Formats: sequence, structure tokens, C-alpha cells
Amino acid sequence: MKSIIHDINSIQNYKSSEKLSRTFSIVVCYRPDIELLNQLCEKLIIDGSRVVLVDNTETPYLEQEILPEGCQFIALGCNKGIAYAQNIGIDVAIQEGGEIIAFFDQDSQIGPGILKSLVSELIIGEPNIVSPRCVDNISHTELPALTVNRYGMAKSKFYHGATSPYLVDIIISSGTTATKEVFQIVGGFDEDLFIDYVDTEWCLRCREKNIPIRVVPSAVMYHRIGMNSVKMGLITVQVHSPERCYYQIRNSFSLFRRSHVPFIFAFQGIVYTLVNRFFLLFIVKQKSVYMRTFLRAISDGLMGVIGPK
Repeated sequence: MKSIIHDINSIQNYKSSEKLSRTFSIVVCYRPDIELLNQLCEKLIIDGSRVVLVDNTETPYLEQEILPEGCQFIALGCNKGIAYAQNIGIDVAIQEGGEIIAFFDQDSQIGPGILKSLVSELIIGEPNIVSPRCVDNISHTELPALTVNRYGMAKSKFYHGATSPYLVDIIISSGTTATKEVFQIVGGFDEDLFIDYVDTEWCLRCREKNIPIRVVPSAVMYHRIGMNSVKMGLITVQVHSPERCYYQIRNSFSLFRRSHVPFIFAFQGIVYTLVNRFFLLFIVKQKSVYMRTFLRAISDGLMGVIGPK
């Protein structure tokens, strides 16, 4: 009996190692903390993944020599947005034989074996997507995924002690791990959005094509949304720079123009974003700068402006 169990475990370990050897991790960065970035890349490489680092920083900031061995470095020389950089990484991964593609933000923190847990839930050759369970690395509270009901209304989906992967509709880009077939079916990320709502729009395209997205509870990733978060009554206000707020507001309007985005979901997103940004005005010091940015974002959103600001 012990021999049979040992053989089964050996087969499973072999399959996991084989999958990991065909896995590419795409890390997009912009003026990163080099120490944290290197820690992330090293853990991904130790897990068995190949790492493609795409740098959006305008001026020379990173060099191949200061990065971990086994990390492929691509410097874009200017900020072309997260979607463009992710698509560059996808093209490189598929061209070099990648079967599974994972995405991580420069400041995401992972433990050893997280990638193994994620890829073990994927079947090479079939379109499927998984994500780790995300935890805020400051407050240590859970960052939920979202489900979208048949009417298009979004609802937070929490972990609740689940022991097996559970279905969701929308996840954040960091930690997203998918087979290459997903990109062959739905395409890459929408570069017109530049940065915010990029992951949301892509997940909704996957939802339209009935491609399952599951959260793997055994894989835990610590992640930070925004520069800070402040609790104001029942609302948690995410603190972002004026530039990020611009894309959040403008792109929430942009989702209305996409047929695969449910009307109620898009409306819900606009209301949530505007209310959250309104409360942000009570926190930040540069109130006039933020207000001008908000008004321009609303105007550009209504006019259908896309691309970089």
C-alpha cells in the first residue's frame, strides 16, 4: 500500500515539475523596489518557472546584471501601460514554448510553492484560469474576488475556509495563471485601458467565452492595492495618485462601450468608483489637483477617450 501511494505521489510530482518547466511568469514593473522585485523573481525561479520581466520605467532603471539568474529582462524605455507590457510578455512566453502563463505585480509577495499549487490545478491544452487567495499585506485582510450574477450585478466572493478551488468571475491580474489556450481564444489585454480595469475587462471576456476562473485557497499571495487604505464608516477608501484616479474613473465609463460587459456591472462600477474617489478628497492634501483630475477623467470617459493620458 505504501509503495502504491509513493508511486502516485512520484507521478504527481513529475507532472507538476513538467508543468512548471513549461510555465512562464510575467512580471511587469514601473520604478520598482529592486530588493522586493528580486525576491519575487527568485521565488518564481526556485519554483521552476521561467521569468520574463518587462520594465515600463521611462529612464534606464534596471539592468540585467542586478536581476536573478534565469530572469529574462525587457526594457520598454517608456511607460506603455500594464496591458501593453503584459502582452509583450505573453508573446515572448508563447514564442518560447510556454504552455502556462502567470502574471505578478512587482510588489506582490509569495511564499515557496505557490506556483506549484496554481499550475497543479491547470490542464495543459485546455482553456482554464486560476488565481491565488489574495491578502492585503498591510491590514492582512482578505481581498475578495468577484462573481457576476445573471443580471450583471457584482458581488464579493470570500474564502470562507474553502479547501478546494472555487469558481469566480473576476480576479486581479497579479497571481492570475492561465493556459496559453485562453489567450488564443479571448486575446490579450486591452491596451486602450492602459492600466486600470485591464484585468476586469479581460476576465469579463473570459466569462463571455465560458472559460472557468477558480481561486486556489491553498495558494496565498500578499498584495497591496494603492498607496494606502483608510476605513471611513462602511467604506474602505483606497488612496491612489491623481494619475491612477484618472484611469480608474475614465475607464469605468469606458466599460460601458464593450458589449461583453453587463450594463448593471458597468453602472455599478461607475457609482462605486465615483463614490470612493469622492471620499478620497477628504483624505488627500492636494484637493484641487485631485478635483481637476476627477473632472477631466469624467469628461474623457463620457467622450470615449482611450489610451495613455
